[in-house]
Amino acid sequence: MRILFLFFSLALLGFSYAPVTWAQCRVPSTSSSLGSASSIALNGSSQTSQASTGFNCDAPTLSLAGTNRVIATFGAGNNASAGLRQLKHTTKSDVMPYTLCVDQSCSKILAVNGSYTWSSQTLLGLLGLFTGPNNTLPLWIKTSTGAVLSAGTYTDVIAISWGYRVCDIGEFDLCLYYFGTPTSNITLTLTITNDCQISNTNNIEFGSAAFPSAFTAINSSLGVRCTKDGAYSVTLTSTHPDDANWRRMTASVSGTNYYLQYQLYRADNSTWTESNSYAGTGSGATQTIPFTARINASQANKPAGSYKDTVSVAVTIN
Repeated sequence: MRILFLFFSLALLGFSYAPVTWAQCRVPSTSSSLGSASSIALNGSSQTSQASTGFNCDAPTLSLAGTNRVIATFGAGNNASAGLRQLKHTTKSDVMPYTLCVDQSCSKILAVNGSYTWSSQTLLGLLGLFTGPNNTLPLWIKTSTGAVLSAGTYTDVIAISWGYRVCDIGEFDLCLYYFGTPTSNITLTLTITNDCQISNTNNIEFGSAAFPSAFTAINSSLGVRCTKDGAYSVTLTSTHPDDANWRRMTASVSGTNYYLQYQLYRADNSTWTESNSYAGTGSGATQTIPFTARINASQANKPAGSYKDTVSVAVTIN
């Protein structure tokens, strides 16, 4: 019994001075794409994406002794401000604030220069935490709402300082620890795309009059919300083709179609024909585009009837 006790003492001493090895766990720098989303969608709601820490361990013989522990300290990133991490546009000053989380629901938030510990009493339990891409420890990125951003690629690089101690089974079921203190980087990339929304399209009622020259002009407007700095155009297409630069409303009177000419004019009094689109630059907020609808007072008189036209609004953003 005395000899056995001495043997174990020597065995423990030998293991305690085992050389450091990096064979068990790897911590390469990684790149994670957070996908793409439109600027308007990101402005109104947050997007949560999974990223990889890059930390991965092999699955050697399990040890039931000892505690496996991985500690990571997450830096501020390249674009942090006021304690917030930010993805930055590659060519502009626009930034998208985001939160770094341990879980998908972001109940565990990683503060700037904050640390988190993954711990398990068995290596099997530790390996069960490697649910990220390529069997790595996962992270989650949650974007903030309310940002008004240009389209483009947004990036950030986070430095991570690691400390790990993983127990592998040795002789006599003793714990052989593999440990290290490496560093790595995570490069995050988010692509924001152009988008537009149309709002405030109002019907235009000219009312009633006996002659074309008796109708008064009607002022109206439509709303367009497009990505900041995005060049867009608005095309208004009538149901009936232009007639010598006039749009046409139609009425069926006694089985015959009659046309009442009218036109739309922009704020600078230029005609808004189907081939002369309105051009603008998005601000990220809704922009009001005023216009005037005017009936051609010089056209011939028309039979009494209810004249109508339907105008389709199409917005194109580059």
